This record gives sequence, structure tokens and C-alpha cells, in this order.
Amino acid sequence: MNTTPSPASNPGEQRTRARKRREILTYIFAGVTGGVIGAIATLADQGDGNPFQGRWEAMTLSPAISVVLAVALMLGLIAFPLWRFSRIDELVRQRNLVGYTGGMMVVMGGVPAWAVLHAGGFVPVPTEFGVWALGFAASLITFGYTWIKSR
Repeated sequence: MNTTPSPASNPGEQRTRARKRREILTYIFAGVTGGVIGAIATLADQGDGNPFQGRWEAMTLSPAISVVLAVALMLGLIAFPLWRFSRIDELVRQRNLVGYTGGMMVVMGGVPAWAVLHAGGFVPVPTEFGVWALGFAASLITFGYTWIKSR
């Protein structure tokens, strides 16, 4: 008779499974929160603005809703990720640092390059959404490369 406990029942495996569950719940929470913020901003818009087309100046919100959405965005895009970042292990933290740094470097170099290419007539004018998408895509690519390389 085998009395060796199964690997899934040891404390390390249990902590790993709990951490993975929290990670999945965090992604679900972030997605739902972002969807709610976007839906509120879209439904409450009293103007003809569209942030995805770079028409921020035509967006009109009531002062109360704009403050609530700004606080929610700051919490969701800055405070919550920083808090979660402090709760991950060193390897994942290192991957994230490389990913964030890659995204920031692409924005710092890509936006001026975009601007001069626009001045030369090659590309459309840089937009806020385009800058965000550039940084986000670069962060994902850099993080993915680092993740694959470390496996």
C-alpha cells in the first residue's frame, strides 16, 4: 500500500493552485471593470465624442460621472496593477518589468517617429488611442518574448 501523499495535496501545490485562481479572478475582474467603465462612458456621453477615433474634444460627461470614471480608471489602471505587481514572485515580476519597459521604450521612440512620418505624409496624425495601442501591443510582445525565452 502506497502511503506517499499525492503531489497535488502538498502545501506548495495548494498555494500554486490558489495563486492561479486569484490570477484568473483578477483578469476577470479587470475585464468586467474595464467593460463597465467603457459602457458608462459611452452611455453617459452627451456629445459626439469617440476616443477610438481620437475625438476626445467632442466627448461631454457630467462632472460627477467624469470624476467617478477618472477615479475608477486611476484605481484600475495604476493602483490595482501596482498592488498586484507587489504580490507576484520574482520570475514573473522580472518578466513584467521587461514587458513594461519594452512598451514604454516603444512609446518614447515610436511616437516621435510616428509624428515625423506623419509630417512627411506617410501615416495619419498620431492619436491618443494609437499611442495607447502602440504601448499596449509593444508591452504584450515584449512580455511574450521574455516569457518564451525564460521557458
